[in-house]
Amino acid sequence: MAVVELERPSPDIALLRLNRPDRMNAINFDLVADLHSKLDEIALDDACKVAVLTGSGRAFCSGLDLKDWGELPAVGEHPDRRAGSTGQSFMSSLTVHLRNTPQIVIASVNGPAYAGGMALSLACDLRLAGTSASFCSAFIRTGLTGTDIGISYFLPRLIGASRAFDLMVTGRAIDAQEALQMGIVSRVFADEELSHETLKLARGVAGYTATGLRMTKEAMWANLDAPNLQSCLALENRNQDLAGASAEVQEYMRSYRGRVGSSS
Repeated sequence: MAVVELERPSPDIALLRLNRPDRMNAINFDLVADLHSKLDEIALDDACKVAVLTGSGRAFCSGLDLKDWGELPAVGEHPDRRAGSTGQSFMSSLTVHLRNTPQIVIASVNGPAYAGGMALSLACDLRLAGTSASFCSAFIRTGLTGTDIGISYFLPRLIGASRAFDLMVTGRAIDAQEALQMGIVSRVFADEELSHETLKLARGVAGYTATGLRMTKEAMWANLDAPNLQSCLALENRNQDLAGASAEVQEYMRSYRGRVGSSS
């Protein structure tokens, strides 16, 4: 049984499902290795525009599995276990991998997203939640620091430093509605509707050009850390010029103008 399942609802959408339901999809090295591999596979698929990350069973991901660490690949045994890396960096680099994946990645949070599970959801481009979803930056509860797997980077940028520090230093859990109010998720659906609504959103996003989506993702996350407006505009201008020269975009714009013209 695959630790991470990869399904294809359509050629332009990939569905990644963390598949350790008996452990609430807790993270171990087997899951880390398999998720790295599946992200590599998706990144090589030029037809795929959107990827959805979710969990099997009643949880999205409950964080690190403290009872079953799994097997850490030796350096060189896995493409993402590189020279000089440790088990910690092999795991935490999943957040970089998610952010660098060229497709738009949607987290469909179907239950608890704790510690590393919360960090994985934050590394996605969009987050939708079911009503039973909950979020907890639980790292501080272990006695270690409250910062791990990129959470001190992602969380303040989503909700501001004050509220992020509250969650990181208290280790308190929040429900889906509070996560929506804070801005951690953008939409909340009834649990039984979450999968359908996630795929509906994914299909809508996938209706745009791959060029437009990939360059939007690139500019959005690069410009979040841009030092000034000029550098932000420089990247936007460069992307618009490159996109405008793309055959895919030119064809899409011809079709778009035709649709707009026929409706006027």
